[in-house]
Amino acid sequence: MLAALILTLTVPAALAAPPRAASLTLCADQYLLGLAAPEQIVAVSASAADPDQSLFAAEGARHPVHRGSSEELIALRAEVVLTDRWMPLQTAARLDRFGVRVISIPLPNSWEEIADTTRAIAAALGRPEQGEARVAEMRARLEGLERQTARRHATPPLAAYFLPDGGSAGAGTFIDAVLRAAGARNLATAVGLRGWGSFNLEQLTETQPDLAVLGFFDQGGDSRRMAFAHHPVFRRLLAGRPVIAVPDRYWACSGWFLTEAAAYIAGRLPAESAP
Repeated sequence: MLAALILTLTVPAALAAPPRAASLTLCADQYLLGLAAPEQIVAVSASAADPDQSLFAAEGARHPVHRGSSEELIALRAEVVLTDRWMPLQTAARLDRFGVRVISIPLPNSWEEIADTTRAIAAALGRPEQGEARVAEMRARLEGLERQTARRHATPPLAAYFLPDGGSAGAGTFIDAVLRAAGARNLATAVGLRGWGSFNLEQLTETQPDLAVLGFFDQGGDSRRMAFAHHPVFRRLLAGRPVIAVPDRYWACSGWFLTEAAAYIAGRLPAESAP
């Protein structure tokens, strides 16, 4: 799927002038604001300028906000619209009928997939050089983290990653890639989880991770989504070890900017693993 996306995006983009572009979702905002030239951007989503959600909030605040309707995007004369898989099919179909190119950003789960996706989106925006710059920036950051990890002279600490609803992420996810880049072992991977899933309470009581990494807890609240976060077993696990709550904006979605999440975690890891 990723290879098809790259072929579809790069070939036409090389022949055209930089298109007028808009983004429909928070993830699309990150790609658009990080790769497009400011003068290309006709509108961003309402989340783009939120500093709690968007890593590019300062840049997002400089552009108009749209309400997400196809009519509005057509009126703005957008030529390319970045979105993700959550975009309503009706909106995508209507934009396509008016000649607006809709690009659905995939969910890359490895650094190489992220590099390929970044290059492909940058090429579609007529900015291949910016794509290469972001990939180089990502790789330099990863190399720096690898050197930092090598200096620890200890077994990488075992990290338990949690979403507010109790979800976690094992092998083959970008969360696993981030934890490994930060210099930690992923508990979910260690217990055999592949892809997205969750721990059961028995696993949590039997395992002894060195730390907990929390993702997307910034939203808070007492909704059902946050019920697991208040569970006594979970609270006891947090009370007995370091907790790293990663700001939402560092991993709004899977892109080159995930190195920010990895660096944030790496800078807060315990010096040595628990015995």
